[in-house]
Amino acid sequence: MRLASNHERLHAAGVELVAISVDDEVRQAGMARRWGLSPVRMVSDPDGARFLRPLELFDPVERGGIALPAMVGIGPDGTEFYRYRGRDFADRTNDDDLFTAVEALGLAPVDPPPHRPSVEVPADLGGFFRPEDFAAYFRGNLFGAQAIAGRLTDPDARAVALQHRDMAKATVDAWQEWRTRLG
Repeated sequence: MRLASNHERLHAAGVELVAISVDDEVRQAGMARRWGLSPVRMVSDPDGARFLRPLELFDPVERGGIALPAMVGIGPDGTEFYRYRGRDFADRTNDDDLFTAVEALGLAPVDPPPHRPSVEVPADLGGFFRPEDFAAYFRGNLFGAQAIAGRLTDPDARAVALQHRDMAKATVDAWQEWRTRLG
């Protein structure tokens, strides 16, 4: 969500935003439509064999196999110039490091066409966050991490809790911006 709300900045820096998940194409199309994610190219990798496993971004244990949260920057020549790999399903990073790495490449701006899923989405498709539930989830993360950080005495553990709090706040802020754009 945070990167999707900054797609203009990414495009101005010469890169496209691609989201890879283990969801099938119908589920991805449903999420893209429900969330208005046309600036994001959605790629389905159900068993992780095509992209996630080779990039070491697949957790085979969690829910029978899911993608780990990650951001990977791949340059025009195919070399990796940035990588963040989350430790678990809730681990995210801030986007500032990615923007610094992307903007340092000095690429020409791009204007990719909006992503249009090629599959039909059933009206009753469920099983993923409804937009109206998203903010409550990440606000809960934010306040929970804040409370935990206040109780921790180990500086390293407290820093991780505060990092999670900051990630949750950035995600809530991006969600508010995204909702404003969607109207």
